Amino acid sequence: MRVRVVLVEPEHDGNIGLVARSMKNFGFNDLWLINPKVNLGLEAKALASKAQDLLSNVKVVENLEDALEDCDYVVATTATVGRSPSNLNRAHVTLREFSRKIYRLNTKVAVLFGRESRGLTNDEISRCDLVVHIPTDPAYKTLNMAAAASITLYEISVARQTQGKFEYASWKMRQRLLNVFEELSKEVGLPPHRIRLAKKALRNVISRGPSSRREVSLILGTLRRATDKLKTR
Repeated sequence: MRVRVVLVEPEHDGNIGLVARSMKNFGFNDLWLINPKVNLGLEAKALASKAQDLLSNVKVVENLEDALEDCDYVVATTATVGRSPSNLNRAHVTLREFSRKIYRLNTKVAVLFGRESRGLTNDEISRCDLVVHIPTDPAYKTLNMAAAASITLYEISVARQTQGKFEYASWKMRQRLLNVFEELSKEVGLPPHRIRLAKKALRNVISRGPSSRREVSLILGTLRRATDKLKTR
C-alpha cells in the first residue's frame, strides 16, 4: 500500500515540519500541500529535523482534484463523528477500524488532514471514500494536526506490514460510476433530491469495503448500456 499525506490549507509551517518528521519515522515520503497559507520557513525545517528531503520534495497544488487525481482510495480525518442514522454523508470509522479495513489493499491511498483552525469542509469530506476519527476524551476531542498525522501514520504502518494484493478500483473509476449512475437516474425521471440521496447512498456502498476493478467495471458497463438504451427509445 502506498500512502499520500495531503494537508489541506495548512496554517502553521511548524506543523508541516512535524508531519514530515512523522512521515520519515514511519517510512512515508509522499507529502502534498493544498493551497498552503504559509511558506516553509525556518520553523518547519527545524521541526522536520532529518526529514528535510521531504520538505524539499513536497508537492504544492491549488485544489483537491489535483492532489487526488492518481489516487485510488481517499480518506478524510476529522474530530466530528456523525451520529444520525438518516445522514447519508460519510460513515465514520475509528482509526483502528480503518487500519483493519485497508490491510489488503495494494493501491495508493490519500489521507487528508484539514486546516488547524476548522478542519475539512463538508464538501471536501463528501469527495472522500471514508471518514476516520481518532477516539479521544469527549472533554477535549480535537487533536493537533501533527499529532493526528503521527498517530494515523503509525496505525497505517502497522497495517501496511500485513497487506496482501488486491486490484482496487481507482478513485477516478468510482467517480465515473457515480456520474453514470446520476445520468441514468435523470433518464428514468427521478427528481433531483432523490438523485442526490441515491448518489450518496451508492457512494457509501462502494466505499464501505474494497471494490475490485472488475466489479466496478461490470457495474459501470451495465449502467452505461442501460443509459444508452433509454436515450434511443
